[in-house]
Amino acid sequence: MDAYHAIKFIYQSYVLAQPHITPGLLDIYKRHPGYCRQLLQDLDLDLSQPPSALITGSKGKGSTSAIIASLMQAAGYKTGLFTGPHLVDFCERIRVDWQKIPEPEFVRLVEAVIPHVETMQASMPRHHYLGPVGTVLAVALLWFKEQGTDFHVLECGRGALADDVNVMANRWSVLTPIMFEHPGYLGPTLLDIAANKMAVVKSGQELCISYRQDPEVARLLKSMCRAVQVPLKLGGEDFSVQVVKTGPEGSAFVYQSSRRKSVFKVPLAGRFQAFNAGVAVALAEEVVPGIDDDVLQAGLDSSRWPGRCELVAGTPPIILDGAINAQSAEYLRELLAEREEPLYIVLGVPADKDWQGVIRTLAPAAEAVWLTAASNAHLVFPPAEDVLVAGKKYNSHSQAIPEAAEAIEEAVAAAGTGGTVVVAGTLSLLRDAKIYIQSRLGRECDE
Repeated sequence: MDAYHAIKFIYQSYVLAQPHITPGLLDIYKRHPGYCRQLLQDLDLDLSQPPSALITGSKGKGSTSAIIASLMQAAGYKTGLFTGPHLVDFCERIRVDWQKIPEPEFVRLVEAVIPHVETMQASMPRHHYLGPVGTVLAVALLWFKEQGTDFHVLECGRGALADDVNVMANRWSVLTPIMFEHPGYLGPTLLDIAANKMAVVKSGQELCISYRQDPEVARLLKSMCRAVQVPLKLGGEDFSVQVVKTGPEGSAFVYQSSRRKSVFKVPLAGRFQAFNAGVAVALAEEVVPGIDDDVLQAGLDSSRWPGRCELVAGTPPIILDGAINAQSAEYLRELLAEREEPLYIVLGVPADKDWQGVIRTLAPAAEAVWLTAASNAHLVFPPAEDVLVAGKKYNSHSQAIPEAAEAIEEAVAAAGTGGTVVVAGTLSLLRDAKIYIQSRLGRECDE
């Protein structure tokens, strides 16, 4: 088996079930994480050890997870990191001390889980499936076990209530900002969506850490934590982050809690990364009582998260960012406002995300805009004519180009030697951009 067929197998259960699943169902009615729990138990994998933190939310999950992993590694823990989706290489989803699993080992471990999955598949109703994330989680935990990890950082998918990752008996839960997203999968209101994600908070946990939230979300979270008797450490109340400096090189911020008041720097561009780093510090100082500022700063110094305000050096410079709603696009717009050169922006946001908000926020800042779609066949993008109408409303120099590589090529040519290219949208678009940058422009990108 090669990597292509290993990845194909990971999606096989869903592909078989998909034609038999009633359209329009919420995740809680069509996903069955019990199959993932059974698979992990069949593989003799412990759901509670090593201790783990589960991260959910609407924005910043991946970067917050990566920063937490860096802090724990700096504190001396051999740390397993599980995230998704990937940018370029599927193996990026599974890392130990930031090193991704080697492809041969990934294939070997997929082969190890195949008999268990096939046995389970044989007895499933035809509209049931083992989620791809559940299969990859099993591979990740097998790899972590072989590598002797002693702390795990696990990122949930779009929700938590019906998410395979949430079968873990995590000791800590972390919530990044919760926004209105995926109403067709998580529920029709913000509170429905929030309640789904808050399922990571379970009785018996040591602590829930949360980024500052919308007031109604914060009230629900407090109620949830009281109900299951889990202490809550909430941003804006129990700890605070004040950004004092930000730029392309990263941000400096004042972090204050009952344990410390300190100034830290994080080498990730964008003000929002300072807040993500603050959440990570808020967790680390609880997991490792007495951790000193030098260790925390060392962890922050080594943190990285490709595809979030990532600058690819060269002429023209290219900035990659995973903005998928108006709020995250506004963070990017603030960073771009510091640049004096003209901007040539390529946007590609799926139909189930806030594509109109991203266009509304970023298009006015550009000399020209290319509206495109990623090559990922699993994503649905809004019709090109609808996107073009929205683009021209905010920038008359907008055009719709279906192929991402063609859109990026035109933006690079237009930017020439005096402009900057910005590629923003779904991570699958950034994957297409990285492949283009590496293969066509011969530049290196972070992994």
